[in-house]
Amino acid sequence: DNKYSVPEPIAELLTEQGPNSILAMVRLQGNCLRLWAQLSRVTKSGAPAERKPSIRGAAADQAAFIEAMDNFSAPAADNVVEMLKPLKFDHFMDVGGASGTWTLAFLRAVPDAEATLFDLPEVIPMAKKRIAKAGMTDRVSFASGDFYTDDLPTGADFVWLGAIAHQNSRKQNQMLFAKIHAALRADGVVVLRDVVMDESRTEPEPGALFAVNMLVATEAGSTYTFQEYRSDFLGAGFTEVTLLYRDEFMNSLIRAEKHG
Repeated sequence: DNKYSVPEPIAELLTEQGPNSILAMVRLQGNCLRLWAQLSRVTKSGAPAERKPSIRGAAADQAAFIEAMDNFSAPAADNVVEMLKPLKFDHFMDVGGASGTWTLAFLRAVPDAEATLFDLPEVIPMAKKRIAKAGMTDRVSFASGDFYTDDLPTGADFVWLGAIAHQNSRKQNQMLFAKIHAALRADGVVVLRDVVMDESRTEPEPGALFAVNMLVATEAGSTYTFQEYRSDFLGAGFTEVTLLYRDEFMNSLIRAEKHG
């Protein structure tokens, strides 16, 4: 009855169709807070928080998570890709590519390349929608699967592993790095984007706090040091493991090469 209204700048952020909507990120934060509220039990038991769907349901929670990844990544993606230039690849593979934010950024940077986006079957329709909206469907193939149990598609000469490794234990990362190595063409490269901790494991501070987030939210995830990542890449058969860039949170970059 015209007793309440939402100012237009707020509506742009907090409605489904808002041009600058961050509603998915707000919903994800709500889900995260329900896990953090169990931190006392988690630290005593060593088991992750009990996960229950929100009132919106499990499917809607997953959709919010995938969309929130775009909320987080889209503002930074082109700048991060710029730091990797000069880029040269024919076939790009985005492992755990969510709705395609990073696939699109890399294809914008290398206009003649094609890409494969790999993610869970229920995520692929979200990716197809975003890729189609960007007008790049003809350059992207979609592969559904679970990298914990399935092999990765072969043929790429550049693999992007963006904000995936922190959800895994080191053993799980070692297995995933080995699958990436097997899938890459000879002389291909993989670039990992994630938190990179110093040897004290207390800096950068946002990374230390994010390790607590992994404690409550995953079975075995954490944040890792460069030396840990380097050891796990070398163990999977990679060479020339290099820390290209380190920031305070999620946009640190590690490059590893496959030779022969």
